[in-house]
Amino acid sequence: MLVLALAGGSGWAAAQDRLYVGEAVIEEASAMRDRPPLLDALNQVLVRLTGQVGADLVATLEIDAERAGDLALGRQFRRVEVPGDDRGDREQRRLRVDFDPAAVNRLIEEAGLQRWGSERPEMLLWIVTEGRRGAEFLEQDRRLQHTIDELAFRYGIELTRPILDASDRVDVTPADVRGGFTGVAVDAMRRYGADGVIMLDLRPNRDFWTGRWAWRIADSESTFQRSGAARGEVLELGLGRIAESLAARFSVRPTANTAQRVVVSGIETPAHYNEVQRFLENLTGVESVRVLGAVGSAMTFSVRSSTDGLRQRIELTGPLEFQHHDLAAGALHYRFAL
Repeated sequence: MLVLALAGGSGWAAAQDRLYVGEAVIEEASAMRDRPPLLDALNQVLVRLTGQVGADLVATLEIDAERAGDLALGRQFRRVEVPGDDRGDREQRRLRVDFDPAAVNRLIEEAGLQRWGSERPEMLLWIVTEGRRGAEFLEQDRRLQHTIDELAFRYGIELTRPILDASDRVDVTPADVRGGFTGVAVDAMRRYGADGVIMLDLRPNRDFWTGRWAWRIADSESTFQRSGAARGEVLELGLGRIAESLAARFSVRPTANTAQRVVVSGIETPAHYNEVQRFLENLTGVESVRVLGAVGSAMTFSVRSSTDGLRQRIELTGPLEFQHHDLAAGALHYRFAL
């Protein structure tokens, strides 16, 4: 299972780092509210970490530009090509800001808000639209894919689209997506290493677009409908709702600081040890990770966390496969899986 996997370095650490990066369009971001783009970039990070889609948390928490600047570690300007219509692409100038994770976490904690950390599921996204003969898979579309990529970054969720090869088309048909039959995508989820599935039936009407959404993760399944003036608006509304639901499920509040014994087998090399330790250290709420001992290829860690639900967070996103819970010893047993 993967979470916002980036090229280079540890995927888990990269996922953690990316959550604290915000972007704001220089020409447009502050036009309506007349405020610095830095505040818009920070608001994007706060929304991503709390799951409060559409909220203006910078205004709610009364954060000014000076305080936002204190939270920033680095800034850079970049130009982004945005796929356009028949008139061609357009260029956007953006401010990209890296914020201090520890300082932002403290800000959220002091505000009494729940925080959705790095435990973020990869969702396999299927899209169909109306064709000449009924429902058809929506093939790759530069404008639509750009919108999907932007929303995935904004909300901090990994959205993978199937390549629609022969195996995909055997496992899932356009009729399955239109019907919202998420259960048929189980084999495809395994093949792509996804944690959940999203199905979107995107239909044009005379003056607007309608999206019928169905999605599931583990034993949770939901359906809903959203309409918008354009396809991008339907995607924004639908993926925003899914992000809110995921945040409600996986976000945490601080609790009493406790230690949990975690035994991991299958650690054969120093690289394995480094990956396991780095993964445990980057889990939401984890304050420290200590090695208590090692026997053969199994190592015992003491994981001290300020939030509950450690087992759920480990099993959602990491390289560790659950084996059993030793109630007598108070230890969670896992196996390291490449």
